[in-house]
Amino acid sequence: MDRQQNQSNLMDTHERCIADILTRYRALMKLATIQASGDDYASSTPEAIAVARISMKQEFDSLYSSMKELLSLSRRMKELWAFGPLGREDPDQRAKDEKLNSDVRRAYELLCKVEQSNLEDLAAKYGGTWEAGNGEDATAAVTIAPGEQGVNGTANGNSA
Repeated sequence: MDRQQNQSNLMDTHERCIADILTRYRALMKLATIQASGDDYASSTPEAIAVARISMKQEFDSLYSSMKELLSLSRRMKELWAFGPLGREDPDQRAKDEKLNSDVRRAYELLCKVEQSNLEDLAAKYGGTWEAGNGEDATAAVTIAPGEQGVNGTANGNSA
Protein backbone atom coordinates (compact mmCIF):
# COMPACT_ATOMS: atom_id res chain seq x y z
CA MET A 1 0.00 0.00 0.00
CA ASP A 2 1.26 3.43 -0.93
CA ARG A 3 2.25 5.57 2.06
CA GLN A 4 0.51 8.55 0.46
CA GLN A 5 -2.98 7.09 0.75
CA ASN A 6 -5.13 9.36 2.79
CA GLN A 7 -6.98 8.40 5.93
CA SER A 8 -10.46 8.38 4.37
CA ASN A 9 -9.36 5.93 1.69
CA LEU A 10 -7.92 3.63 4.35
CA MET A 11 -11.11 3.88 6.38
CA ASP A 12 -13.18 3.02 3.28
CA THR A 13 -11.05 -0.08 2.79
CA HIS A 14 -11.49 -0.91 6.47
CA GLU A 15 -15.27 -0.60 6.22
CA ARG A 16 -15.33 -2.78 3.09
CA CYS A 17 -13.34 -5.46 4.93
CA ILE A 18 -15.76 -5.35 7.88
CA ALA A 19 -18.77 -5.58 5.53
CA ASP A 20 -17.19 -8.52 3.71
CA ILE A 21 -16.51 -10.33 6.99
CA LEU A 22 -20.10 -9.82 8.16
CA THR A 23 -21.50 -10.97 4.81
CA ARG A 24 -19.33 -14.09 4.83
CA TYR A 25 -20.29 -14.87 8.42
CA ARG A 26 -23.99 -14.47 7.61
CA ALA A 27 -23.70 -16.78 4.60
CA LEU A 28 -21.79 -19.30 6.70
CA MET A 29 -24.51 -19.31 9.36
CA LYS A 30 -27.21 -19.72 6.71
CA LEU A 31 -25.40 -22.70 5.24
CA ALA A 32 -24.85 -24.23 8.67
CA THR A 33 -28.56 -24.07 9.47
CA ILE A 34 -29.93 -25.00 6.05
CA GLN A 35 -31.20 -28.39 7.25
CA ALA A 36 -33.07 -26.93 10.20
CA SER A 37 -34.69 -24.12 8.21
CA GLY A 38 -36.20 -26.26 5.47
CA ASP A 39 -39.57 -27.87 6.01
CA ASP A 40 -39.32 -29.98 2.94
CA TYR A 41 -37.35 -33.08 2.23
CA ALA A 42 -35.12 -31.35 -0.36
CA SER A 43 -32.96 -29.57 2.26
CA SER A 44 -31.97 -32.83 3.96
CA THR A 45 -30.99 -34.90 0.92
CA PRO A 46 -27.38 -36.09 0.72
CA GLU A 47 -26.83 -33.91 -2.33
CA ALA A 48 -28.05 -30.76 -0.56
CA ILE A 49 -25.93 -31.57 2.49
CA ALA A 50 -22.84 -32.11 0.28
CA VAL A 51 -23.44 -28.83 -1.55
CA ALA A 52 -23.89 -27.03 1.78
CA ARG A 53 -20.67 -28.58 3.08
CA ILE A 54 -18.67 -27.47 0.03
CA SER A 55 -20.24 -24.01 0.16
CA MET A 56 -19.44 -23.74 3.89
CA LYS A 57 -15.80 -24.59 3.21
CA GLN A 58 -15.60 -21.92 0.50
CA GLU A 59 -17.31 -19.32 2.70
CA PHE A 60 -15.04 -20.16 5.62
CA ASP A 61 -11.94 -19.83 3.41
CA SER A 62 -13.22 -16.47 2.16
CA LEU A 63 -14.00 -15.37 5.73
CA TYR A 64 -10.50 -16.35 6.81
CA SER A 65 -8.85 -14.43 3.96
CA SER A 66 -11.03 -11.37 4.68
CA MET A 67 -9.95 -11.45 8.32
CA LYS A 68 -6.30 -11.69 7.28
CA GLU A 69 -6.80 -8.72 4.96
CA LEU A 70 -8.37 -6.71 7.79
CA LEU A 71 -5.49 -7.57 10.11
CA SER A 72 -2.98 -6.55 7.44
CA LEU A 73 -4.82 -3.27 6.88
CA SER A 74 -4.88 -2.64 10.62
CA ARG A 75 -1.12 -3.14 10.82
CA ARG A 76 -0.54 -0.80 7.87
CA MET A 77 -2.73 1.87 9.46
CA LYS A 78 -0.80 1.60 12.73
CA GLU A 79 2.48 1.86 10.83
CA LEU A 80 1.31 4.90 8.91
CA TRP A 81 0.00 6.50 12.07
CA ALA A 82 3.29 5.94 13.91
CA PHE A 83 5.76 6.63 11.10
CA GLY A 84 3.97 8.14 8.17
CA PRO A 85 1.57 10.76 6.94
CA LEU A 86 -1.39 9.78 9.15
CA GLY A 87 0.41 11.18 12.16
CA ARG A 88 1.36 14.36 10.27
CA GLU A 89 -2.03 16.04 9.92
CA ASP A 90 -1.32 18.37 12.84
CA PRO A 91 -0.26 21.79 11.45
CA ASP A 92 2.00 22.38 14.47
CA GLN A 93 3.77 19.03 14.06
CA ARG A 94 7.02 20.58 12.80
CA ALA A 95 7.20 22.92 15.82
CA LYS A 96 6.42 20.03 18.15
CA ASP A 97 9.16 17.93 16.54
CA GLU A 98 11.69 20.76 16.91
CA LYS A 99 10.72 21.27 20.56
CA LEU A 100 11.03 17.54 21.20
CA ASN A 101 14.47 17.48 19.57
CA SER A 102 15.65 20.48 21.61
CA ASP A 103 14.30 18.89 24.81
CA VAL A 104 16.12 15.65 24.03
CA ARG A 105 19.32 17.58 23.27
CA ARG A 106 19.01 19.49 26.57
CA ALA A 107 18.39 16.27 28.53
CA TYR A 108 21.44 14.71 26.87
CA GLU A 109 23.61 17.70 27.82
CA LEU A 110 22.39 17.56 31.43
CA LEU A 111 23.09 13.84 31.67
CA CYS A 112 26.57 14.39 30.23
CA LYS A 113 27.24 17.07 32.86
CA VAL A 114 26.06 14.76 35.66
CA GLU A 115 28.25 11.95 34.34
CA GLN A 116 31.20 14.33 34.00
CA SER A 117 30.73 15.50 37.59
CA ASN A 118 30.48 11.93 38.89
CA LEU A 119 33.65 10.90 37.05
CA GLU A 120 35.53 13.97 38.32
CA ASP A 121 34.43 13.17 41.89
CA LEU A 122 35.46 9.53 41.50
CA ALA A 123 38.89 10.50 40.13
CA ALA A 124 39.37 13.07 42.93
CA LYS A 125 38.38 10.47 45.53
CA TYR A 126 41.32 8.34 44.47
CA GLY A 127 43.71 11.25 44.10
CA GLY A 128 43.50 11.75 40.35
CA THR A 129 41.90 14.08 37.88
CA TRP A 130 39.41 13.49 35.11
CA GLU A 131 39.58 15.09 31.69
CA ALA A 132 36.82 14.38 29.22
CA GLY A 133 37.67 13.29 25.69
CA ASN A 134 37.13 15.52 22.69
CA GLY A 135 33.78 13.93 21.86
CA GLU A 136 34.99 12.28 18.66
CA ASP A 137 35.99 9.09 20.39
CA ALA A 138 35.36 7.48 23.73
CA THR A 139 38.77 8.29 25.18
CA ALA A 140 39.29 10.21 28.36
CA ALA A 141 42.32 10.81 30.51
CA VAL A 142 42.64 9.84 34.14
CA THR A 143 45.80 10.86 35.92
CA ILE A 144 46.86 9.61 39.32
CA ALA A 145 49.03 11.76 41.53
CA PRO A 146 52.50 10.29 42.19
CA GLY A 147 52.50 7.99 45.19
CA GLU A 148 48.71 7.55 45.13
CA GLN A 149 47.02 4.25 44.51
CA GLY A 150 44.27 3.72 41.98
CA VAL A 151 40.98 1.90 42.36
CA ASN A 152 42.43 -1.59 42.65
CA GLY A 153 45.62 -0.70 44.50
CA THR A 154 47.85 -0.09 41.48
CA ALA A 155 49.39 3.17 40.38
CA ASN A 156 47.29 3.54 37.23
CA GLY A 157 44.13 1.70 38.23
CA ASN A 158 44.93 -1.30 36.03
CA SER A 159 45.85 -4.71 37.35
CA ALA A 160 49.24 -6.12 36.47
